Amino acid sequence: MSKIYESNYIGDTPYGNFFRSYDESLSIPPIPNEYKLPYAPTMESQIRRLRLSMETYRELMLQVNSFLLWEKPWHPSAIVGGCTVIFMLFWLSEPNILTILSLLGLLVTLGDYVLPSIVSSIFKSESWNIEKQRQYEDICTNIILYKTKFELLVTSYYRMRVTNPKMYFGLTIFGLGFLAWIGGTISNLFLTYMVVLGILLLPGMVHNGFLNKGQECLSRIFADLVENAKSKVGQKKVQ
Repeated sequence: MSKIYESNYIGDTPYGNFFRSYDESLSIPPIPNEYKLPYAPTMESQIRRLRLSMETYRELMLQVNSFLLWEKPWHPSAIVGGCTVIFMLFWLSEPNILTILSLLGLLVTLGDYVLPSIVSSIFKSESWNIEKQRQYEDICTNIILYKTKFELLVTSYYRMRVTNPKMYFGLTIFGLGFLAWIGGTISNLFLTYMVVLGILLLPGMVHNGFLNKGQECLSRIFADLVENAKSKVGQKKVQ
């Protein structure tokens, strides 16, 4: 308010100097950069940031991507076998949750320390070409795209609380009840095994079109059931 009075009414008068000094005494100091909230980054900046942060592991990312997309016939069998062996070891040793978290932390720490030197010694920088660069950029783009889709899905679900609260609470109660029933019926280790195995197999199933084929089969079965129900209802009406 003092700035408005000073610029429009008071000007360079003693009162203006008074309001100017009073306004400067009440001025808030600038916020340090570490406490400022950054603006939401665009997808291009997120892709660029991911590409730069994973530059050391780009050759490894190409190998993992080809493995998860089943570019060779033995890849799905290796995924299922490796995941089964790891969870079988957990089943035999029966570690508690603290031991599992500690082992995962040790693996991540050792991998972050050792992997860069191993990758640089195995994959030489001279072998990097334009085709690999394109594949690497496609991988980073797909990661950000799926991350954005997941965030939009979560946002639309929470927006349903305002737009359609009955649907929101119905889906939430049914989903949580179903998860509670699944958790009480199936073993925790086996349930974790199925979830991890499904996540590992999902990229290859999407890439090879198995999900689309399964969706078409389910839609065809559902359409057949609807047609049979309609025909039975029509026959009863005729009778």
